Amino acid sequence: MKTREQIYNGEGTELLRLITTYHVLRYEQVIRFFSRSKEDSIKSLITSLTKQGRIYHDKERELLSDTQESAVSPDYGMIAAFWVLLDFKEALVYHTSGDFPIKLHFFSNDESYEVIYAGLNQEPLLNHVMESIPCQDASRLVILESESQASKLSIDGVVAFCIVDRNGAVSYYQKK
Repeated sequence: MKTREQIYNGEGTELLRLITTYHVLRYEQVIRFFSRSKEDSIKSLITSLTKQGRIYHDKERELLSDTQESAVSPDYGMIAAFWVLLDFKEALVYHTSGDFPIKLHFFSNDESYEVIYAGLNQEPLLNHVMESIPCQDASRLVILESESQASKLSIDGVVAFCIVDRNGAVSYYQKK
């Protein structure tokens, strides 16, 4: 008889790591993170882990979280940053969450990236905080809510700005 671990090939561990690292993600993001061939298996695993109380699924808002409290006030900046991470999925080596103002860090092939979320009117705060955080050879991707924010930001190491729409589509443009 196969164990649950053998059936899911370590996907349960990876799914739990994903949700506990980022706390709240959209259901669709979690499904997209795993390969298409595993989609049914992941959906079944999510249902099982939800029933066990190990993760929470807010079906109304389509969120998966590590606690019910996390789902109450999700970090939409982190959710946007995870959409950016998914764009690099095929070449992804390692990823983890970051500390304000860096939402997440990841390695893709031989490149190191930091994803920063710039909420509206946070530009002065981000400029001030980022002055004290040296770039350290990471390429920085900055998520904006509006293209007009780009001219108000002076952050070292930015290789591109991007905007994430409600459906998770990411549009990139170069720093001017």
